[in-house]
Amino acid sequence: MPWNQFQERTERTSWSSVFEDSEDPFTSSNETLISLDEEYSTSAEVRKLSSREQRCKRWQQNNDLLLLEPFKEKLQRIVEREDNWDGKGSKKPRPMAISKAHVTLESFLYSVVNSGRIWKTPFVSSDEDGRITIQWNKGDHELHIEITDEGAEYIKVWGVNIEREMHLGILKGKEFLNLWDWLNL
Repeated sequence: MPWNQFQERTERTSWSSVFEDSEDPFTSSNETLISLDEEYSTSAEVRKLSSREQRCKRWQQNNDLLLLEPFKEKLQRIVEREDNWDGKGSKKPRPMAISKAHVTLESFLYSVVNSGRIWKTPFVSSDEDGRITIQWNKGDHELHIEITDEGAEYIKVWGVNIEREMHLGILKGKEFLNLWDWLNL
């Protein structure tokens, strides 16, 4: 199934994102862009962006979309999987998990790029239970994210000892930059 058909099908399905508090990074061309003056404040002041700022923001959004292309290609291959895709009885990923993976990674990309940090394209696959797996490696640090219909978890790995060199947690939107900074230490 082509990505645009899959995207149309999953956009009709609503779900609660772990990024409910994120602003929508896309706007139409006749819409006025706004900016939050304080990134994490619940009482952040909103201001209209100047025409120049709007052009810059749209340019950045277009470039961000280019950064998403490798991920979309990988996700397209995962969408096409059937049960037993690996010959070992693994389940195909469910459409909701794939949709959540797309929204989650897109939110991550925007938070990383908009903060001035450098984005690194992750390894993307699915596991035997049909979860979408996303992984980044840098040196002895690994960051794994598993996405299901119900939500997302992360695993930080910095060695082989499960008790002292790994940490598992529920993924929440605002903590991703902290995880990204840990990965890039």
